[in-house]
Amino acid sequence: MTADIHMDLRLERRIAEKRRALDLQRPLPPAITAKLYEDLRVRLTYHSNAIEGNTLDLGETQLVIAHGITIGGHTLQEHLEAINHAAAFTFVRDLAQRDAALDEAALLQLHALLAQPARSAITKDLVESAGAYRAGAVFISGSEYRPPHHSQVPGLMRDWFAWVAGDGLAYAPILRAALAHEMLLAIHPFLDGNGRTARLVLNLQLMQSGYPVTLLLRGWRATYIRALEQAHHGQYNPLINVIGRAVEGGLDLFLEACDAVPQELQRPLRDVAKECAMDAGYLGWLLRAGRVAGRKRGGRWYASAAAVRRYQQEVASGAIPTGRPRRPQR
Repeated sequence: MTADIHMDLRLERRIAEKRRALDLQRPLPPAITAKLYEDLRVRLTYHSNAIEGNTLDLGETQLVIAHGITIGGHTLQEHLEAINHAAAFTFVRDLAQRDAALDEAALLQLHALLAQPARSAITKDLVESAGAYRAGAVFISGSEYRPPHHSQVPGLMRDWFAWVAGDGLAYAPILRAALAHEMLLAIHPFLDGNGRTARLVLNLQLMQSGYPVTLLLRGWRATYIRALEQAHHGQYNPLINVIGRAVEGGLDLFLEACDAVPQELQRPLRDVAKECAMDAGYLGWLLRAGRVAGRKRGGRWYASAAAVRRYQQEVASGAIPTGRPRRPQR
C-alpha cells in the first residue's frame, strides 16, 4: 500500500455530514428499517447482478424475488441469480446485526448461497464449486489483470482475513472496506460469483461500521470496472471515490426515508419537547442553531425524540457543551 491513499476531500466531508445527520435520527423506527431493507434487498440484487450482465430489470427482479414469477425472455440462471442474491443479502444482514466476524466459514457459506447454479443448465464443476475456493484458472473479461494460480488461493485468503482483522484496522472504515474489496477481487478466489460476493462483503464491512446499505449502481459499471483495474495496478483512489459515492447514496436513501415517514420519525417540536422534558422555546433555538437535527415545513419545526435524546446524552457526558441562546444586551 502507498501512503497516498485517500478519498476526495469534498466527498469525505459530505459523507461525514450525512453520517452525523443519520446518527442523530438513530435508532430508526422498525417500520422504517424493515421497509428500507426489503426495498434495498431488491435494489442491491438488481444492480449487482446487472453489473455482471444479468438482464432482468428492477421491476422484474422484484417480481422474481417476492413472488417467484418466471419472466419470459430471461434464462433460468438469471432468475436463480436474483433469488440467490436476495438470500445471500439476508444472510449478510444477519451477520451485520449480530456483529459476527466474517471468517472463512462465513465467506464460504455466503458464496454457497450466492453461487448455487441451476443444475439442469450449468456444468457439474460450477455446481460443485459453490461454497468452495476455485481449483482452476479464471480470467477477468476485458481486463489485463490475471488472478493468481489456484494453488495460491488458500494462502492468499488467509492473508486477506489477517489483513482485515489486523493491519487493515489502521484505515478509516470506508477506505478499509474499499481496499479489502479490491484485494478480494484481485485474488478472485471462486470459479464464479466473485464480483457479487465481494460487493456483499463490502456491504457487510460498511454496515458493521455503522453505514447503511451501499449500492454500486448498474450505470456505474464502466467507471467501477475501470477503477478496479486501476486499483489492481496500485492506483486505489479512483475505486475509493466510486465506493465513497455509493456510501453517500446509501446515506441519502436512509435520510430521505426519515423524511418520508414524518408520523414515525419527524414530529412537531412541542410534542418532542414534552416527551424529552425540554422547554419548547429552548428546543426551537437548538433547531435553529443546528445543534439538533430537524426540519422546517410550512413555518413549523419538526424533530425526532431520538435526535433530542442524543443531544441530551452528549451534553450529560460532557462530549459537547450545553447550548445556550445569548441574552439580548440591554
